[in-house]
Amino acid sequence: MHRKPLAAFAVSVTALALAGFALAHDGSPASVMPVSAAFTATVTHSHSRTCTGADGTYTLTKGWYNGTATSTDPRISGPLTLRAQTFYNATTKLGTVDGTFSVKTANGHTRGQFTAVDTDGTLSGFARGEARGARAHLVGNLTATFDPASGFDGQVGSGTSDDTAVFASGRCGGHGGPSGPSGPSGASGPSGATGPSGKHHGHGHKHRHGHKH
Repeated sequence: MHRKPLAAFAVSVTALALAGFALAHDGSPASVMPVSAAFTATVTHSHSRTCTGADGTYTLTKGWYNGTATSTDPRISGPLTLRAQTFYNATTKLGTVDGTFSVKTANGHTRGQFTAVDTDGTLSGFARGEARGARAHLVGNLTATFDPASGFDGQVGSGTSDDTAVFASGRCGGHGGPSGPSGPSGASGPSGATGPSGKHHGHGHKHRHGHKH
C-alpha cells in the first residue's frame, strides 16, 4: 500500500534570492526585465484530510483562491486565481505548498506554477509561468503569509523571507504521494489528486491552532 509523506526535516541554507523577471523569447532582441507584484487571494473552497506521522499530525488541504495581483507591469496585473495543495505538520510547523496560478491581464493570461516551504504560515518559494499574450516567461521568488482556511497575502519578485529548506519523506495514510499528474481541479499541475486517508474536514478547516499571521 502506498502511503502519504509523513516527515519533513528543516535545514538551514544560504541562497541567492532571484528577483522576478520576464524573459522574452519571441524572436525579438533578448530582454530580461525586472518585475514585481503584490497579490492577495481569499479561499473560495477547500477540503482537508489528516493523518498521523512519526513526527506529528499532518494535514493535507486542497484549496481554490480568488483575488488580485497588482503590478506596474500589465503582464502580471489583474484578477488572480490560485489553486493550491498544502501538506503541513502542526507539531513541527513545517510544510509545503504547491499549486498553479492564473492572472487575467489586459492582453490575455499569465499562467504558471509555484512551490514553497511553509514555515508556521510564512511561505518562501519560487514561481514560474508564461505571459501568453506578451510571449514572455516569468521566473521569480515568491514570499507570502498563508493560511489554507483564509488565503494568501504576498509578493512575487520582492519581499524578504527566511531561507528554509525541507526534505519530505515517508508515507502516511491513503494512496499515492504528495504530488502527481493532476492538480486540485483535476487539471494538469504539480499537486496530487489523491489525499491521505483520515478524517475529512470541510471548507474553513485550519491546519494550525492559535496561529496568527
